[in-house]
Amino acid sequence: MKKRVTLITVAALLLLGAFLLIMTRLHSPAEVLAPPNPNGEHRQLQQAFESAVGKSTEYKLQYPDEGEYRSAYVLYDIDGDEEQEALVFYTKTADESNVRVNVLDLVGDDWHSVLDESGYGNKIDSVVFADLNNDGTSEVILSWSLAGADSSRTMTVHSAELSKGKPSFTTLANMPYKAMSVVDMDHDGQQEVLVLWNETTQKVQHNYAALMKMTASGLHQYGDEVSLDSTASVYDGIYLQEGNKPVAFVDALKGDNTMFTEVLWWDDVNQTLKAPFTNNETRTNRATLRSPAIPSQDIDEDGIYEIPVAYGLPDNYSGNTSSRNNASEEKEERVYLTAWSVTGTAEPGVLQPKSYSLVDTENRFVLRMGSGYRDRLLAYRNNKTGVITVYGAEDGERGEPLFSLVYSPAGKPKNAKDYTFLALQGDRAVYGTLTSAGAAEGFTDENIQDSLVFY
Repeated sequence: MKKRVTLITVAALLLLGAFLLIMTRLHSPAEVLAPPNPNGEHRQLQQAFESAVGKSTEYKLQYPDEGEYRSAYVLYDIDGDEEQEALVFYTKTADESNVRVNVLDLVGDDWHSVLDESGYGNKIDSVVFADLNNDGTSEVILSWSLAGADSSRTMTVHSAELSKGKPSFTTLANMPYKAMSVVDMDHDGQQEVLVLWNETTQKVQHNYAALMKMTASGLHQYGDEVSLDSTASVYDGIYLQEGNKPVAFVDALKGDNTMFTEVLWWDDVNQTLKAPFTNNETRTNRATLRSPAIPSQDIDEDGIYEIPVAYGLPDNYSGNTSSRNNASEEKEERVYLTAWSVTGTAEPGVLQPKSYSLVDTENRFVLRMGSGYRDRLLAYRNNKTGVITVYGAEDGERGEPLFSLVYSPAGKPKNAKDYTFLALQGDRAVYGTLTSAGAAEGFTDENIQDSLVFY
């Protein structure tokens, strides 16, 4: 399987969206770790489980740490009989090298263990339910791994027959993967599984994406796989932008602080996935490459995803910009503008800048920037002090300093002569001095201050 000053207001939405995204991914310890309630029906469920696998000293519950379901006891109506079934993930005390899944069915008022299956790793990562063939029953998609080894992740897809005849839990697919999501990429009303994985041939890594679709004969690859940037080390989830032509966005990390975004869509004519920003010959994606690693997101909540692209990169840029660790011997490093860009929906593949900003990911603040200045500014960070200085630019050459951005985690400086503008959030502050050259370029202390946003 093979983007005079016009300062815009999108950064606040950007940061709010990122904050909400992070918060929605967090779960309380009670939600994540709680076993079934020891009273009533849930007590009966636990008793039925222990009757099948042994007393509490003979097993250890295992908890998925990704996705919607974070309990070792997962309740869901798998077979469409309007009664929940239970999947319980555990390891035997005598053998903790393999996670097992015990399936229990509620018959009348009583729980019965009907299946006990060996898993595909010593860690269960996620549990997903999806009706992949629109037959009213759900397939079960499980992610497994070996603890501490991200490269060992395995995805399995199972069909379950529990309400009729002999209970069964049939494995439809078993494959290594790096990222996956249940999507309807071809917009036909039937969900598919979008899978990203890698293969290593003669010590060379190649990354791919493909769709898995259910047919009468089972779950199979749908169309050809598409080649992705081979330098991706980690994929940071999959976001599907729905519409007449669904588009999937996949952020990928490359090194410590560099990121790019794979954009995937389904070509109905050629019946294949397309990844328009990856060059098929070089297997690289330079179109969406940026450093620092800023995630893509719908920053203005208009339903259209924006990709943050470093603006003004040199033609030979490969993502290997200096980090704070390996740039300590250098006096300064370039800070590129971020162009928040959208891609077309008719045939995704062209990036159109929508807004611009200067992002300090280390100190977590943003300076919103109008498009009129995208080619008239150069910014550099002093690697010793962390101060970012913004210069005027002409024909790509650095001119006079316009203003500097100084971050303080301990509030505003004591001496008011140290700055002409100041932005505060609690004890956090960004301040600086506007030069005469900056004023001549149309900047004011007020508009710089109002365009600084913390996250």
